[in-house]
Amino acid sequence: MTDQLLRALLDDASLFPPANLPMPAAVAAHNRHARAWYSDMCGPFVCADTRLPDLRTALTSGNVAAIDLSLVVTGGADAVAAALDAVAADPRMRLRAVEVPAAKDGDPAQAVSAVVSALDSAPLAAAAAYVEFPLRAVADPATAGPLLALADERGYRPKLRTGGTTADAFPDEATLAACLTAIIDRRTPFKCTAGLHHALRHTAADSGFEHHGFLNVLLAVSAAARGSPAAEVAALLAERDPETVVAGISGLDDDAIAECRYLFTSFGTCSTDEPVADLVALGLLARR
Repeated sequence: MTDQLLRALLDDASLFPPANLPMPAAVAAHNRHARAWYSDMCGPFVCADTRLPDLRTALTSGNVAAIDLSLVVTGGADAVAAALDAVAADPRMRLRAVEVPAAKDGDPAQAVSAVVSALDSAPLAAAAAYVEFPLRAVADPATAGPLLALADERGYRPKLRTGGTTADAFPDEATLAACLTAIIDRRTPFKCTAGLHHALRHTAADSGFEHHGFLNVLLAVSAAARGSPAAEVAALLAERDPETVVAGISGLDDDAIAECRYLFTSFGTCSTDEPVADLVALGLLARR
């Protein structure tokens, strides 16, 4: 596997469920990952706007000079300005991305438009901006195109929620495949969040939840980029056989990898150690 496929794939969301690390432990672990042999795989530290005071305290107590930050604005469109002001007030927080959920209630287009308007007025500088879309609306061919256009025509990127703390937070293969094909048809970069900290599709032993695998998603994105229909993309998301998935990943050439990672920028994971361990166990990553 080339470094290109894995570079900056893992956004450190260890503050979020199910890890729920305390802030000092999360910052310490992030710094450990940044010094580790797999550091090239590691992206920014994901922190909710409501936790910024805790982050400031942890940076001071841990004597941390700077941290690359992906800011989750939990309050949605109305909270964007205040959240960015709070980050700008502390030069140790290097803003790399902003992630804003569209309101779940009401009309999806109005919700996305509100986030886009807030981002248009925000001092983003070079930070990437992600809008968390309602999956059902993106999966519906009748609404996907106009909805995605609201954001990507302004240079903002979709964020897809692929898991959570309840079973219904995990989209099925058909829904996620429809979202992927709709986004990739527009050649729009996107990220995922939650539920992807293991490499392969599996049923969680503790909860019984059906988890997508991040290698499955990489294969599905590559297939969608080649123009494969949604049914084939869904089949790749559903594949559980390790040998089949590893063979598919190993068969990606440099052009396919470049296209895949241009589109699938990263995913937020509550664990960095688990994805790395899975890749080593599958023979796709060699400890250096």
